[in-house]
Amino acid sequence: MIATIARQGLLFVNVLVAAVWLPMVMNLVLDLRNVRSIILHSLVSSQFLFIEYVPYWLRDSLTDEQPEFREHGMVHRTEGRTPISRETFENQLPFIYSEGMRLRGLLPVTMNGREFDLDALRRGKTILGVTPADLTRPDLYPPLHALLDARPDRVSLTFPEDRFRLRGGLEFINADTNAPDQKLSEVFNQALAQAGFNFPARAAFGRDMILKPWDAGWFLLDARGGLFNVRRLHDKPDVRQVALPPDSRVAHVQAQESRDRNMAGLIVTADNEVLLLLADMTVRSLHCPGYDPHRHDLKVVLDPVGETCVFDDNSRATALRRPTGEQGPVTRLDLDVPSGGMGPGRIASWLLTPVRLDPTPESTVFVDPTLSVGGLWSLLGSLCWGVVGAVCAGRGRGQGQALSGLIWGALGGVAGALAAWIWRPEA
Repeated sequence: MIATIARQGLLFVNVLVAAVWLPMVMNLVLDLRNVRSIILHSLVSSQFLFIEYVPYWLRDSLTDEQPEFREHGMVHRTEGRTPISRETFENQLPFIYSEGMRLRGLLPVTMNGREFDLDALRRGKTILGVTPADLTRPDLYPPLHALLDARPDRVSLTFPEDRFRLRGGLEFINADTNAPDQKLSEVFNQALAQAGFNFPARAAFGRDMILKPWDAGWFLLDARGGLFNVRRLHDKPDVRQVALPPDSRVAHVQAQESRDRNMAGLIVTADNEVLLLLADMTVRSLHCPGYDPHRHDLKVVLDPVGETCVFDDNSRATALRRPTGEQGPVTRLDLDVPSGGMGPGRIASWLLTPVRLDPTPESTVFVDPTLSVGGLWSLLGSLCWGVVGAVCAGRGRGQGQALSGLIWGALGGVAGALAAWIWRPEA
């Protein structure tokens, strides 16, 4: 019995290690990296432009006139999928590549009847974003936050001598004595109560950093779903309620202060709507239908003329463009990510390793082991290697050993079947 338990434990360790490392090795050897496409909107040509990575098994589709594309696989295209050079691509996106256009002597540039120099291009662009990993941070990060003094008369931001945490309300901890500051806590909690905050506080959203153009403070979610902004000015509380649309339930606030001091970040609601949070604590709805915050990376690009929402995952990218404000026509572009398809290399990989353990999935910045399978190809691989493992382990040794080989072969693929054959009872 002890020998049987030890053998099964050894097989389990073999399969576990193979489920983590074998897919990494195969991805490296077979060049199975997944590179997401980048979509941007050009005010120069009034269309979407994008960059996509063409994996090696699709590069035969590139014409002979594109040898530079064949070498690295990165292709710049127009909305109609016409390949263009990198320089042409950058020249049509002055808000993104303003410095490159300056070096080429192409500034100032005229768009929509307006002339933009280098400074106007830099000030006219704002990029905000949310990733699935951002939604996991409030619960996983240490619950002590810094409420900076956002004094406008200071050149730079500095960290305070205290931190706060949620204990029904705000509880400030002095960093020098590591003891609660009752007086400061009462001052801020009274300010919250006077602003209409309903205790207890459910969540806090903000950025613990001083490398930002200004400080929007922290955003607290109260017991009834109201969202309140808390700032510290001259060591005194400044509390304002965010004007949310009716029936909106906040799921996440991504605080991102813009350089022009007009935008404070993005709000994602429980209904997967995206709201632009302005510096005056009002919000504006962004047009992002189909966005799933737990699956997609979101980028919001704002310029003087319109707003572009781009969200994507490993297999598909979507971009929507709308003139500034909530009215106007919406243009849309949907793309399949070439490197997200199966392809012969990825099919072989899933056949050899049908069940995988990813220690660091894209949905979080922390170690979070996650099992994954590859659909039909994983099923075929499990059946194939399960039979191989059963035959190798059970030949002349009874049904028990055959069943063990079947299970470990189905779970571990080629590594499981090989381990079942190597670690036979007589071995």
